[in-house]
Amino acid sequence: MTQKRNGTVVYALAGRALEAAERLTQELRKELQTVPVMQTGNMKDIGDSWDAMYKGLLTRLEREAPEVLALTGLKAPAVQVFKGPQTLPRAYTEHPMIFASPEKKPVYFMYAPVDYKGNHFAPVDSVQLNDKQTQKVDNLLFAGGWLGNAPIVSVKKQGVTTPADYVPPSTSELRKAFSYMPNDRVCFLAAGRSLEIVNDYRARTKDWERKIKAACREIEAEVKKKKSEILIGLPLGEDVRISATYSYSSGGGDKATLRLSIRREGKDNMWHAGKTVDAPESAAYELSDREGGEYTVTPRRDTPEGKKIAALIDAIPLTPGLRDYPELFANFDIKKDQIGQMLGVNGTVPQVVDVGGHTVLLYNAAPKAKKNAFCPPGAKPFPVEAYEWLRSDEGDRNMGITPPPMLPKIADILAEAKAGTRKPPAPKR
Repeated sequence: MTQKRNGTVVYALAGRALEAAERLTQELRKELQTVPVMQTGNMKDIGDSWDAMYKGLLTRLEREAPEVLALTGLKAPAVQVFKGPQTLPRAYTEHPMIFASPEKKPVYFMYAPVDYKGNHFAPVDSVQLNDKQTQKVDNLLFAGGWLGNAPIVSVKKQGVTTPADYVPPSTSELRKAFSYMPNDRVCFLAAGRSLEIVNDYRARTKDWERKIKAACREIEAEVKKKKSEILIGLPLGEDVRISATYSYSSGGGDKATLRLSIRREGKDNMWHAGKTVDAPESAAYELSDREGGEYTVTPRRDTPEGKKIAALIDAIPLTPGLRDYPELFANFDIKKDQIGQMLGVNGTVPQVVDVGGHTVLLYNAAPKAKKNAFCPPGAKPFPVEAYEWLRSDEGDRNMGITPPPMLPKIADILAEAKAGTRKPPAPKR
């Protein structure tokens, strides 16, 4: 049965496939008796230890019970290819995953990935579920995301070369599938004057953060002077976490608001961990607008302690933003939506992003906007496809996934960027 490409099909396992899944579960338990895996610590190290264990298990089963791997789909990966607006296709191998239901006598289900042609591995003797049945199984296994149910064996996906016969979706199909992306992106490599502006913005931001943290540390120090009073009302041996933080406008131009929270750190009674505690009065500051357990901090200016905090807060400049630099202002028309308005998205002020060793200025523009009408001073146009490719590579590596091989087109673009030159566009035919 052909399915929608790059999707997933769910089967209730039965017969020989079910027997293989049960054997796979037994072999996993056997492997865990001799191969230690990390349960606590750094998340990446934990993931690496489990990946290594799974790899060893599959190698052993390839020798001892290859039929188990064949019946559970672990020898039949699907190649899925993903492409969005302004991106180039990225291909990955994905293996079927088998989950056991959280019941005394578990039921086994296979989630089989559908490849770029619409085909998938079909376990023998098993029943393919329809959409309604799949939804019920999803709820049983994952409870809407509240259960962290893991597959019996997890094989990490891996980037591969896009198949030569892959047919990408049309522009109209992409626009329908990605209707939440009303605007295109326009990218430039920061260089010359634009890079000077970025460096100035970052230096100001670093100074701003340093001064905010100095004020936060002083507020925390004043609260800690009253810690004994705070602990009087709590069970013996319990502690609190005193934290001064700040809020600000992401677009810049405002004065940061300093906030204070005091939260219980549960000892014997973990149910109270994280719950807020009332802050004591202080000669250094006044507290107001308690939201979510956090107070807004206003320094007192009539006491020595308050004057010290006030001086630190007064030294904090307005929040830096790229809107402080009119030289970077573009004139792109954009499509406005509620999310974009909430986030302050516009066609004027860029974002600055470091990706793949490059500093990129990122603008938004409507699909039909005149994208050649503006270039930041000293900057160089940079294809969005290259930016998105590099960003996806970084995302893969952060997840411990081997990215797909770099496309020659991307390699050429990056070589030109490194050389500081751009080839003229090919004439339209």
